[in-house]
This record gives sequence, C-alpha cells and structure tokens, in this order.
Amino acid sequence: MNVLLLNFGYVLMLSALVMRDVLWLRMTMVLAQSVLGFYAWSLGLTNNVAWNSVFVTINVVWTIRILRERRAVTVPEHLQPIYERHFSALSPGAFLRWWKLGHRATLREERMTTNGAFPEALYFMLDGTARVSRGGELVADLAAGQFVAEMSLLTGKPANADVFAVGTIDVMRWDVEDLKELRERDPAMWARVQSAIGHDLVVKIQRAEPRAVSSRTPGAVLTAAV
Repeated sequence: MNVLLLNFGYVLMLSALVMRDVLWLRMTMVLAQSVLGFYAWSLGLTNNVAWNSVFVTINVVWTIRILRERRAVTVPEHLQPIYERHFSALSPGAFLRWWKLGHRATLREERMTTNGAFPEALYFMLDGTARVSRGGELVADLAAGQFVAEMSLLTGKPANADVFAVGTIDVMRWDVEDLKELRERDPAMWARVQSAIGHDLVVKIQRAEPRAVSSRTPGAVLTAAV
C-alpha cells in the first residue's frame, strides 16, 4: 500500500510538470504533495510531512490567487478600447491591477524624459502630443496610445532622447520604483506588461524606419523610441 501511495504521488507530480495550464499544474501539485505527505506520515517521517505541508500550503495559496484572477472581471467601458488594443496580453483582472498601479496626470509643456538620464516614470499617452528630439532636432511626435520612456525601462539604460509635452496632454503615469516592485513581486504579470510595452516599441521602430531612410539621419530609428 505504501509503495502504491509513493508511486501514485510521483506520477501526479510528473503529470503536473508537463501541464501547460498553470492552474491545473498547481492543483495537481497540491494533490501530489498531499499524497506524498500522507505516505511520509504513515511511515512516521515527520520531517518529510512538514516539508510537504509547506509545499501544499504554497500551492494552495497560488491556486486561490489564480482562481481569483480568472474569475469574471469586466473592464470598464471607457477603458475597453485601450485594453483591447494595447493590453490584451493581460487578463482583464491583471489589466485593472496594472492600470490602478499608475495614476492619471495632466502635463503642461513639461519635460518627460531627458537624454542621458534615467526617467522617473513610464508614461502612456491618453490625449495630446509629446515631441521627441535629440540635440534640438525633431525625431518624432508621439500621440495617444503610445508609451514614453519604455526603452529605458526595458533596457535599464538612460533615455536616448528628450521628450516634452506639447501644450496640455493627458497621460497615465507609473513611477519606476512601483514598476520595480511589481517586477519582483509578480514576475508573470510583469512579463505580460513587458509584452505590451515591447509591442509599442516595435510599432515605433517600424514607423521610424521610412523616415530614417528618407532623411538618412544616423540613429533616427533608435531615438524614435525612448
């Protein structure tokens, strides 16, 4: 009987490790470690029981968390176009948590990034225009639906251009320190956020390439993404 329990527990663990859905993986691991814990208890192996109890607890917590994330969450109507176009890599619940991590701000002729300096925040344009320049020369104009300071965030390097708000603009702003905390606290969610940011960066580079070819300005492609 004990041998059957042991083998059953390891078969469950093996099954969990080949599952692609993380929810089923966590639930199967709970069952597998419970079986292995019971096997250890039947033999009086208290140390093994304790460790399997810890593993079961961790996986139960993650299972509950995943279930909460996947429960029916409705993105507010005014955010639906933004979510569908720019953040569909996130679940609705994860998107709302990401959105609430930032705050809406109105900028008036303000500097958003400085060439050679690390930005203090990541911006997402909601309305208006931001002007990208380098050495006083116009590189690009950014409109609603585009990020500002994303390249520095992704590469860990200083901004490679100056960006100013043209007139009055509305943005969502995420402080860099809050983003670093998110990256450490929830790597899976951060990876999806990076995917959305990376998509915007690719679009910028694609738009910049024709200008770079026509103007033959060295570095124009890179400085279009800040």
